[in-house]
Amino acid sequence: MTKVIWKKINVKQLPRRGCEAFATVGQGRISLSAAACKLIDDIYDFSCIEAHSGKVNDTIEKIGLSFSKIKSQDALSFSRRKYKGEFVDGLDISSKALVAELFGKIKDNTSTRYPVEKVDNDMLAINITKEL
Repeated sequence: MTKVIWKKINVKQLPRRGCEAFATVGQGRISLSAAACKLIDDIYDFSCIEAHSGKVNDTIEKIGLSFSKIKSQDALSFSRRKYKGEFVDGLDISSKALVAELFGKIKDNTSTRYPVEKVDNDMLAINITKEL
């Protein structure tokens, strides 16, 4: 019988990213983490967002989400997340059309996380050039 030699595998568990501002994009939705939502004061007082594309040399590098209390023709609604019937931090923007406009069909069955940064008092930017 062959002797088994055991060797410890050194693997570090990645942190849960609970304190990192990020957006998950895919499957017809953009979801903002609790930390991303905390970048805008009183974010849940807003009722809708307008999406903007941020281009560098004719290539989209960022998605801008401008929060508003007044619904315009191009505004999208968002919903605050719930867990066991209670509101929790984080929000979802359900729009297959928006995700398809920005990424085409590649995000139909997959989701990817991207970093989020504050642009100003009512706008966040998702950097789609950096995957987390």
